[in-house]
Amino acid sequence: MSGTNRQKKMIEKYAYQYLPEEDFELHFSYTEYAGHAIEISTSAKNIFDIVVAVGGDGTIHEVAQPLVHSNTALAIVPMGSGNGLARFLHIPLYIRPAIRLIAEGRKIKIDTISCNNEYVLNVAGFGFDAIIGDLFNINVTKRGGLKYVQLVSKELFSYKPQTFTFNIDNKEFTRTFFIGAIANANQYGLNAHIAPTADITDGKFEVVFIEKFPPLFTLKLVLDLFTNRIHKSKFVETLRADSLTIENNAPYTIHMDGEPRVMHSDINFSIVPQSLWVISGTVSPS
Repeated sequence: MSGTNRQKKMIEKYAYQYLPEEDFELHFSYTEYAGHAIEISTSAKNIFDIVVAVGGDGTIHEVAQPLVHSNTALAIVPMGSGNGLARFLHIPLYIRPAIRLIAEGRKIKIDTISCNNEYVLNVAGFGFDAIIGDLFNINVTKRGGLKYVQLVSKELFSYKPQTFTFNIDNKEFTRTFFIGAIANANQYGLNAHIAPTADITDGKFEVVFIEKFPPLFTLKLVLDLFTNRIHKSKFVETLRADSLTIENNAPYTIHMDGEPRVMHSDINFSIVPQSLWVISGTVSPS
């Protein structure tokens, strides 16, 4: 779904141009269906030094799954709508500089978050943003930031807050929330920073609750989201944890790196420190 056909045709051209054959042996695989990237990545791990995910957050999510706890590094050529993880890691958003970054080979080891036997790299969510993510995947044929904003605007005032019981590091509490996020890195994408202080290498994740807010404050919260100040809002609570359980006994939609999942039982998040090698634009992305 990510990128244009023209962009896709340029990938191999620029890869051969910026990854010279005396240093790199290149292989190209193209996904044909949902989940195919996991199969390709599984066959490549610990055989190739680097597996490159070319696409949006969903493709990156799939490619990364088998690479956790392996010796193979994940690289990213971002071609999605939001590109949240790529932005956090200071990976260029254009094809040529993103491929040149791979040639530099600058690797760091990042944390991941385990969620019911699946790994989250960037942000997982429940509440309003999970519903929007689900509708975005189902209903929007042409993706992009504008389409996402239009969908949010349409659903914003009809959505009803959720109430759940949580257990964080063996402490139980109940929250009623509009948006809940589990943040390994700091943003959804498009520089919308849901957890401005999150650090992908610190052995913790951040739990962000946004309570239902009066319509009058909508613009202020949106501005806070895009100016790294959302955590300072009186409608926002941020907690740091290395484990969290959501008590759940009915079908409930969450998202993992923007990919919707329907959960039928308790939802368990736990940090997996220093578990994935990635090619990064900086030595330390924090």
